[in-house]
Amino acid sequence: MVFVMKVLPGPVFKYEFMNHSASTHTGLGERAIGKSLEAVLPKEMALYLNQEYQRAIDIGTSITYEDSFFTPDGERFYSKTRVTPLHDESGICTHLAAVVKDVTIQKKAQEEVQTSSDLLFQNQQRYQSLFEYNLDAVLSIDTNGRIISKNLAVETITGYTDEDLIGENFYKYVIPREKPTAIKGFEQALKRKAKESQLTVYDKSGQEMNIIVKFTPIIMEGVTTGVFAIFKDVTLQKQYEEKLKYIALHDPLTDLPNRRHFDARLEYALDNLVHRQRHFALLMLDIDHFKEINDKLGHDAGDTVIKDFATKLSHCVSTTGTVARYGGDEFIILLELPADVKQPAIKLAELIYEKMQIPVHVHGKQIRITTSIGIAIASNKETTAKEILKQVDIALYKAKENGRNTYFFG
Repeated sequence: MVFVMKVLPGPVFKYEFMNHSASTHTGLGERAIGKSLEAVLPKEMALYLNQEYQRAIDIGTSITYEDSFFTPDGERFYSKTRVTPLHDESGICTHLAAVVKDVTIQKKAQEEVQTSSDLLFQNQQRYQSLFEYNLDAVLSIDTNGRIISKNLAVETITGYTDEDLIGENFYKYVIPREKPTAIKGFEQALKRKAKESQLTVYDKSGQEMNIIVKFTPIIMEGVTTGVFAIFKDVTLQKQYEEKLKYIALHDPLTDLPNRRHFDARLEYALDNLVHRQRHFALLMLDIDHFKEINDKLGHDAGDTVIKDFATKLSHCVSTTGTVARYGGDEFIILLELPADVKQPAIKLAELIYEKMQIPVHVHGKQIRITTSIGIAIASNKETTAKEILKQVDIALYKAKENGRNTYFFG
């Protein structure tokens, strides 16, 4: 598009000529010829062109600026304009020649690039915020297992700085027995199968800490370029769970395994009997005349007797046996040996009677405690828990019938 503007005192700029392209694209046509910018164009556009034209006159040479205009259909076009002042013989600017090039395609392409760039930058910022300020610790790991970067939570949780971690293999910090689990989780993630694992790792002070870690693949343009390891410290939770588990399986007064714990241990022994031919003996015991102790001296004294009795039993039972409080003043021992267990069971019963010779001190008094013991041997693979428990219970009853302070085989 070509425009020729006449420069009048003021200055005032009037249209003197426009080519066909200019007339068609702007929709001004012949009606604009001889008229000023203000008479033809919207106020803001006229003001802007006045400023640029004046600038060309002041400089005295060609200038270039970018502009936009609307077609008669209301479509916006972008343009790049070169304005050249034309002077008469005395050096006065009498006309301006404006050559306007349509740069709409280029401009819109630039805008799209800028928009995409802005979106990319925003997404990068969001990703960076998600990575850096995630409450969970996040490690970025390359396909060879080397740590590339970490977020702030890693240092907060473990104490490790960038200098400690960057470039190191991630499994260096996992305790040896759990490294295969860590490597398996990592390799699964590389195959685009996100994996969650519980691991024990070392913190910077060398202490073990329990974590739950999610291995998640990093995919760039369809290619797996690494793995995110996202983890949280669950050490306190793990300790709490272990404590709850311990409480659930132990007697609070004696700290011995309780009935629930013993029943599970008995099932394990029965499985060993079937598959490994490991015979075992059960010894069921109770404290002779325990009700009289409770009635005469009180429940506190009874608790003292129970705890002393449990301690003596624990000292008698070796690592091949399990002693548990089965309820009230009733205790049970499981003795598992690879060979015949009858003689070891008798030997254990005699040791228990020997230990019971030591009196227990209750409220400043010395009390001698005796016990009755029922013994049952499990050697038949068909034996069930119910059957062997019934057998040893009957044996205990027989020991009581025989005057107490003795043992009886069922």
